[in-house]
Amino acid sequence: MAKTLESKAKSFLFRELFQNILIGTASDRYAGWIGQIYSEGGSEKGITRRSHKVGDKTFNEETLPVESVAEYFEHFPLLEIDYTFYRLLLEKDGKPTQNFHVLRNYRQHMKDGDFVLLKAPQIIIARKLRRGAAFVENETYLNADIFTKQFYKPAIEILDPCLNGIIFEQEYHPKNDRFPPAKLAQDLDEFFSKIPKDTRFVAI
Repeated sequence: MAKTLESKAKSFLFRELFQNILIGTASDRYAGWIGQIYSEGGSEKGITRRSHKVGDKTFNEETLPVESVAEYFEHFPLLEIDYTFYRLLLEKDGKPTQNFHVLRNYRQHMKDGDFVLLKAPQIIIARKLRRGAAFVENETYLNADIFTKQFYKPAIEILDPCLNGIIFEQEYHPKNDRFPPAKLAQDLDEFFSKIPKDTRFVAI
């Protein structure tokens, strides 16, 4: 039994190693995983490339196409999708955003038993947002109506029953800019009392 588990781990097959523990990664489309998680010759034709400059150095980012997620789920039962942190799924007028279309594309390549975690958008959970070189107060912070209509409901529409959880990630605050813990707890309690009841919400 131990040798079987060791063999699976060395082959990057983590899906069934532990029956009651879901092991996964944050993001999935790294071209650097070809030869480990992704098979050689599988998705190379669909790789997109972007150049980034940090200081005086330039590096290339290579991203696999969405359909590669089908092979990801051969190795892991769970995936955290974090790009939803940066944009809602629907605009104010109900028009689908790019994130909506990408998420729906993911779902088309998933099967029963494949699970995802989504990050709630920063426009809902972040007290301040970066605008240019400054951070400004977020007018939609903990807006239950926007969260429900423009994120939660379309996420359920696309992913159920593959949605395993929604992560509400609190951003870092300098010590002199933090809410008192009691105030933060009160605000979160009020927010969660207004949105649909769901045991898949996780605040971190």
